[in-house]
Amino acid sequence: MSDSRPVVTVQDMLRHTMPVGTRIVAGRDGVTKPISWVAVLHTRPPAFPSLEGRELALLSIDALHLLSDKLTLAAIIHDLAQVDVAALGVVGTIDPAARKAAESYGIPLLNLPDGTVLRQLERDCVRLLVGTPPSPEERGRAIHEQLLQLSTANRGLRAVIAALADLSGLTIVVQDKRLDILTAVGELVESPNFAAIEAALRDPAALPTHFLDRHQAAQHADSPALIHLPEHNLQRLTVPIVANRLGRGFFSLMAESQRAFEPLDGQFLRHGAAVCALEMAKEKAIREAQKRVQGSLLERLLLGNIPLDQALRQLTRLGYQPNDKPYAALAACWTGENVPSDRRLETTFNEQVALLGSQALVQLMESGVVVFCQAEQPQSTAARKVMPRAVRQLAEAVLSRLRAQFPQAHLAVGVGRPAESLAQWRTSYQEATAAQRIAAQWRVHQPLYFADLGVYRLLSLLLETPELRSFYRETLGELADESPSNGDFIQTLEVFFEEHGNLSQTASRLHVHRNTLLYRMERIAQLGGFDLDNPETRLAVHLALKIRRLLQS
Repeated sequence: MSDSRPVVTVQDMLRHTMPVGTRIVAGRDGVTKPISWVAVLHTRPPAFPSLEGRELALLSIDALHLLSDKLTLAAIIHDLAQVDVAALGVVGTIDPAARKAAESYGIPLLNLPDGTVLRQLERDCVRLLVGTPPSPEERGRAIHEQLLQLSTANRGLRAVIAALADLSGLTIVVQDKRLDILTAVGELVESPNFAAIEAALRDPAALPTHFLDRHQAAQHADSPALIHLPEHNLQRLTVPIVANRLGRGFFSLMAESQRAFEPLDGQFLRHGAAVCALEMAKEKAIREAQKRVQGSLLERLLLGNIPLDQALRQLTRLGYQPNDKPYAALAACWTGENVPSDRRLETTFNEQVALLGSQALVQLMESGVVVFCQAEQPQSTAARKVMPRAVRQLAEAVLSRLRAQFPQAHLAVGVGRPAESLAQWRTSYQEATAAQRIAAQWRVHQPLYFADLGVYRLLSLLLETPELRSFYRETLGELADESPSNGDFIQTLEVFFEEHGNLSQTASRLHVHRNTLLYRMERIAQLGGFDLDNPETRLAVHLALKIRRLLQS
């Protein structure tokens, strides 16, 4: 072996030859070690003949068992450490003892994807060692094919990005169209400054303007932008993630400012963004299918069109536990004009559920968005009268976020009491919609809990019934008619009840003489056809005024 060959490190081998899906499971600090040659495990003794040090050793767990059913991977690592191997690549499951051994010796332990042909990998590694690495385009084609295989295996977006991060040796960040980080993997993520770096990544001003337009971004999918973050001594190479001719997010490679991006990095960027588009499309399709199933199930449940045992089985398959954990209903809708779409509202709830790690079912319905959120088990009777903490946290997080994004729009949010079983979900939903309706009518811009509504709890549930309106008109008589003079009389009655029937305090609040108030009260009794000295009548009139507030709003 000639000393004139270029120095090849473990990281170089990862970048240029290792298959996508290779993970560094131990000894990560040793990726800068130089590699002199490659050796593959023999199934007959000696396992690795003529090792001289600094080799990349390759083996499969199956071959190890053929060599000896008593030999462990940890023991092999111990022996290889004595001859100073540079790294070990393994096909098969790596047990914790082997990881611990590799970490203790500082040997990079590479878990190769199932199906890796070690002899072919050996030839590729030798090619790099003798100074004839594949061209960036050739390596890019291999990365593309292997990424598609990894995506087909449904490992998920994070697994794909983690594999790319290990191969490239760079930190990779994937963001959605609103610049929220979906996943980030790499050395920088472990940095104590990553929170500040994350804030810089969310700054839309740092991106080219055409990246921010989803249609224009689709036309620049092959034109990465080099963006400097001098305050962090970093740079990022960024490209839009494009699916169905729309920008869906952003894929970034991040490195220190002094490190120059290479042509091979462009291949990681291009093909990484492409597979992200596939993963995001798959996840969206799964979410849409799940929402359709949930929507049909929830609608039938709330309408009473599905047996409870059947609904319970379906909800259990979807991952919910309605008979084991309490769930509280939350109903939300926009109020006013020129408001965002209900789809935007649904998306925000889903995103906050994910961020908070809540166990919640979010569904778009005709009246807005309905959420059934798992609540903590109340420990006392007093606790049952307080809005569940998990539900309040979710509602307030959504409200805070939407106020920042859409300051002119208002959201009405109602929360029902926790349902101890699936049979009570419908009741909690009715309570939530009643509270939401009152929040909208009274322009309450905080979550409104049904248990806090007092007598309005009863009245709100009767609001759509003819009997409530009939009671209102029969109780107030002519005072139920809308007219300016009746408005003054109604105001007088409301202050009269607020002051507990004290005429002097009522007159003072209204800024009128006591005799004037007495005349008004006589006139009110005539128009209403009632006697306010009768306790039952006073209760009925007081209720009618509260009904009027609901109906008038």
